[in-house]
Amino acid sequence: MNPRLNSLQQQAIALGADRTVRDVPSHIRFREARERVGLTQDQVARQSGFPHAAIWDIESFDNDLTACYTPRQLQQFCRVLRIQPADLFGGKLTQPSIPPEELVRLIFEELFNRGITLQQFEDIVGWRLGQCMTPPERLLEDMTIDGLKWLCRELRLDWRRAL
Repeated sequence: MNPRLNSLQQQAIALGADRTVRDVPSHIRFREARERVGLTQDQVARQSGFPHAAIWDIESFDNDLTACYTPRQLQQFCRVLRIQPADLFGGKLTQPSIPPEELVRLIFEELFNRGITLQQFEDIVGWRLGQCMTPPERLLEDMTIDGLKWLCRELRLDWRRAL
């Protein structure tokens, strides 16, 4: 390994020349961010209000962060790590972020455009949206990051903009 490269760069190289930096898994990016700010897993756990085991899981399993945590919880982690939430998922955002109120508006616009009910759209998305749209901030508190991904896929949005 080249000592001039950080471990994120080394991981990207190890993934192969055909892989991009965006392909570096979020659990590697999380660990790298923690190491960059000089914190231990215990310190991140204490400062973010989560158990040490949660931080260990996030850094050990690629899908743990998106499958088990909400966008609001991700924001808690990122405040401690001093990064933007989208930084954990690679690539540059070229459009502005989308506030929860706008997401709710886009959901209702999509219902109208498709001529379907909220329940039908929920079945497509795979998430009970009606429970978490009032107030709109609940979208970031009640749904996992994977749920947000599924919603944004149906709205044809880059889900990272909603983080």
